[in-house]
Amino acid sequence: MVGSTLLECPDMPDRLARHVIRLAQLLDAVTADAAEDAGLTRIDADVLLALYAAPGRRLSPTGLTVGCGLSSGGTSNIVHRLAAAGYVNREANLCDGRSSWVCLTEEGARTAGLVAQSAASARARLLRRLPEGCAESLTQLVELALDRLDDNAVPPSTGRPARRARPLGKGTCSGG
Repeated sequence: MVGSTLLECPDMPDRLARHVIRLAQLLDAVTADAAEDAGLTRIDADVLLALYAAPGRRLSPTGLTVGCGLSSGGTSNIVHRLAAAGYVNREANLCDGRSSWVCLTEEGARTAGLVAQSAASARARLLRRLPEGCAESLTQLVELALDRLDDNAVPPSTGRPARRARPLGKGTCSGG
């Protein structure tokens, strides 16, 4: 069915991509606004939200770098800035003396919680503008699409595994 639809509407993949990107931009803008309201840059908020969602509210610098899509130098600069503001601290990794953890302080956790709550409320207000049931249906369809597309399956047209996209949500930075 999808194959025949693509033949009938060859611009559908591009339209889908444009619409999904625009929807992501609209939803992302509320997180940027919540970060600004808290006096944070967007990337500072992303790092705090990643730590807030992480087990033990801590991640390795490498975990932050990968999860937030940062360079190692950028991660270091952000961690220094957040530490100076009292939002994070670094602790030795007792299991691996060569590495450390970036940990949320109480103030960092409080601030990240406020940003997360503010962004979630703003997203809910935005989505309430949709017809009844639309947000739930969109969520289910996007989850279905990601389950099918983001599983490293071999696409029939290439014969090689798809490149893995960095997952969003569930402890990564853009999930806030």
